[in-house]
Amino acid sequence: MKQFFIKKECFAAFFLVFILGFSVINMIVNREMISELKEEFCEIEGIAELKEWISTVETETTEEILGRMEFVETYGFLQKLMDKQEFNSFAFIQDDDDMLYYGSMMELSTDDLDEYAQNVMRLNEYVESKGAKLLVVIPPSKVLAGVSPVNTAWPLNNPNNRTDKLMILLQQYGVNAVDLRSAMIESGASLEELFFKTDHHWTPLAAFYGTTEVVKQIKERFGEDLDPNHYYTNLDNYHTYTFEQTFLGSTGRNTGAVYSGLDDYTLMWPECNMEFTWINEEDDDEKTGSMTEALLNPSVVMNIEDIYDSNTNRIYMEQVVDKDKIINNSRPDLPKLTVLRDSYFTPMAFFLAPMCSEIDMLWTRNSDGINLEEFVKDSDADYVILEVYPYNLDEKSFDFFHAAEE
Repeated sequence: MKQFFIKKECFAAFFLVFILGFSVINMIVNREMISELKEEFCEIEGIAELKEWISTVETETTEEILGRMEFVETYGFLQKLMDKQEFNSFAFIQDDDDMLYYGSMMELSTDDLDEYAQNVMRLNEYVESKGAKLLVVIPPSKVLAGVSPVNTAWPLNNPNNRTDKLMILLQQYGVNAVDLRSAMIESGASLEELFFKTDHHWTPLAAFYGTTEVVKQIKERFGEDLDPNHYYTNLDNYHTYTFEQTFLGSTGRNTGAVYSGLDDYTLMWPECNMEFTWINEEDDDEKTGSMTEALLNPSVVMNIEDIYDSNTNRIYMEQVVDKDKIINNSRPDLPKLTVLRDSYFTPMAFFLAPMCSEIDMLWTRNSDGINLEEFVKDSDADYVILEVYPYNLDEKSFDFFHAAEE
């Protein structure tokens, strides 16, 4: 018995030394990141900023830990061996077709949605007072009724209840809003055609279907046909090229490629002889040329060195930047859009570009101190679009036109 406890004590001592040594090495390797986090901590002025800082610390320390992906892949390999469809205590769930979903043990409340809807109502009133039109666009999530085969009895992070409630509220407040879930279902495409297995984003094909629905809704609600010749909303006029097994999305990076597998990425672009300029105000950079030259960057696929550190979605205008603009140099006579958006809108902006003179976009969740309300007020657009991915229905996406304080 004494020998048994000696072995236990030796193992415990070895484990503690290993953990301490591993921690020290990580601190040395990541000393610049730690220094930056300390500087950010000294600039915190309130509870909200403290919470955001803590979240940043958790994210960055997890991402930068030495051998992180080796640990993740080992864990994922063991889960695959056991044929488990839940990963890390239902942090993620995989269906029978290997599609990954967000898991959650708690259903999100809808109590905050009325405040957001009222903000949008005031936004709508302001936009109309300037003679423009507002359209709210809600893309789909993977939990798509009639299309997704996932068992909804599982503890999914299902945003459909919040989306339903918001759509009802917007209708009550007289706001024009389009729910793109219906367009995805009516397209007849499979879930694998609409979404990446290893990522939360929709595919370029799904974004095309979403774009055609937005064009349709603008015509039906506001009487303007952005595509009178039905050219850019016709799939027959698009080229495609598939990069096979090149994409490991954000959910796949959390589970490891062994568990999730890799996605094919099918790039889509229309036959178009117009000239465009894309201005990336985040990096003070711009590109001018044909549609494919100015708005696409295939090199992100051609030069993949590390599948865990690449993002094929960046092929369309870097996926998302704080503030950017597309200018159609060939058609300055077309309508102008101002867009409050997240990363879901990027391929839609690409498909809309030949039908607009200008698309001015701001990333609501990371606008680098830019006031969302002032961004709209400075606009002279014909249409303002508010696009919000269902998992982003929170205060960051609706931080504008708040009710006056009493």
